[in-house]
Amino acid sequence: MKYPGLLNQDISRIGLQESQMYNLISGKLVTEIVKTSLGPRGMEKVYIDILGEDTITSHGGAFLRKVDVDHPAAKSVVEAVNTVDTHVGDGTTSTAILIGSLLKHAEELLKIGIPVATIIRGYNQSLDCALETLDEIKIKSNRRDKKIMRHLLTTCLKGKAIFDLHEENEKIVDMIIEAVCSISNLERGKIDIDDIKIEEKLGNATEIQLIKGTVIDKTIDSSAMPRTIHDAKILLINESLEPMRTRTEAEIEINSPKQMSQFLDQENIDLLALVKNIVDSGANVVISRKGVNEFVQEALAKQGIISMRRVKYNDLWWLEKATGAKICKNIEKISNHELGFAKKVYEKTVGGDKMVFVEGGINPKSVTLLLRANSKRYLDEFHRNALNAFYVLRNFIENPFIVYGAGSVEGIIAQKIRKQSVTIEGKEQIAIQRFADAVEEIPLTLAQNVGMDVLDTLTQFRAKFATLNGKIRWYGINSNTRKISDVSSSGIIETVVVKQQVFKTAVEVTNMILNVDDVFMKNLIDNTHCHIDGVVHAHHDGGKSHNHFEQEGLEQRQMHHYY
Repeated sequence: MKYPGLLNQDISRIGLQESQMYNLISGKLVTEIVKTSLGPRGMEKVYIDILGEDTITSHGGAFLRKVDVDHPAAKSVVEAVNTVDTHVGDGTTSTAILIGSLLKHAEELLKIGIPVATIIRGYNQSLDCALETLDEIKIKSNRRDKKIMRHLLTTCLKGKAIFDLHEENEKIVDMIIEAVCSISNLERGKIDIDDIKIEEKLGNATEIQLIKGTVIDKTIDSSAMPRTIHDAKILLINESLEPMRTRTEAEIEINSPKQMSQFLDQENIDLLALVKNIVDSGANVVISRKGVNEFVQEALAKQGIISMRRVKYNDLWWLEKATGAKICKNIEKISNHELGFAKKVYEKTVGGDKMVFVEGGINPKSVTLLLRANSKRYLDEFHRNALNAFYVLRNFIENPFIVYGAGSVEGIIAQKIRKQSVTIEGKEQIAIQRFADAVEEIPLTLAQNVGMDVLDTLTQFRAKFATLNGKIRWYGINSNTRKISDVSSSGIIETVVVKQQVFKTAVEVTNMILNVDDVFMKNLIDNTHCHIDGVVHAHHDGGKSHNHFEQEGLEQRQMHHYY
């Protein structure tokens, strides 16, 4: 009797030991890619896609999103980095480095016979200790303190393109602080980053500016309209100012040329009635999401009214925030509370294109950061840098607790974890000690990127913290002097929220990868095709031995599509 096999012939099993090894190696390889991008002296990466377009960035999360990886463990690392980027907007490279270091030490523990469950328990205990330490050493600040905001932004942006390529670094920092403070409620700690619009145009980086309002990448509809209006009353509409077109085919029976002219005249009369409603409302700027025909443009121009058509819905949303206007529900009945106010509306040429600037009222709830750079690749990088900065300030406003950076907080946490490890019985003690070693990988990578010797830095770093006897001193990597020094007076600070997210995500992903002990994979088949009758199947041999059709002659064979 012939017994069936357990697995189908097109399913492969990797095996227990091989699966763990490949998972650990894949996770480590992904993190090695971005290690050199950490810190103010971090290097940039270049990615060239299938169309030949290149991306230059030092942002670890942005680069890993570009790189296509197939292995599940590597994908887990990329997703973890994206999670940190989405929630806190910073710390992506640190997360990748910590994951890689934890996987490296876990591999060493597995080789000496420590079970996976023991390693995971040790890592979880270390995570609890790290979070407790962060709660003990965090420093409460005033969310209105702009000096703290400047230090946070300088720490975040130092080494980034938008900071290095701009001649006046403080100007960029002040713009970002002003943008965030304009749209946030500092008393309640509420902020919505989407209220900040980012526009990009080619030009000189020194021409980056902040507009207290909205910039629309459109032109004024007619040359007969004014180019500037002060104390503008803005009307936002979601209706078309042009003859109505039926969605289905329609016919009009006309018996004479006179009836044709009457029909056209009636269309113009209806449009003039809408224009009269706009004029009577007092609006002198009309912004429509839909079309505005030439007849209406001419009528509006005679009244000194500016119009803009085909404006994006998101721009209308930003205009509502900036001017206080509400999208008009019915043009035939325009109410005063639907009109918005702007100090000035004007058209200006930026980077060879005309744009309309709507400078908001007294206290606009939406602002626009107009980025300028000499190439599209640097505009994209400036955009990423600006978003990072916005998220850092958002974290601070929502949770105004800080710690000092430059690897000092990692040094304190590693010291605390080592002290706790001696109180733990069993093999978890070794895993906890290796967790402390993994945490130190962040300041060591920082030291390596600024040109310091790694071994010398490690011994000096541990010696500094060993002599404290429980006291808190913020010893970190000074990138200017290339020495280990107290960074509490240097202004290098970070938000506690970022550090908490980095540790939580890194440990969670590491434990998930360690928990996988076997992989079953179905063989990939390229010769997949379908018939016209909808049957989909595949052949290992390319279909050479498969009779696709009935033996009825070539002219009666069904179509066969390959994809």
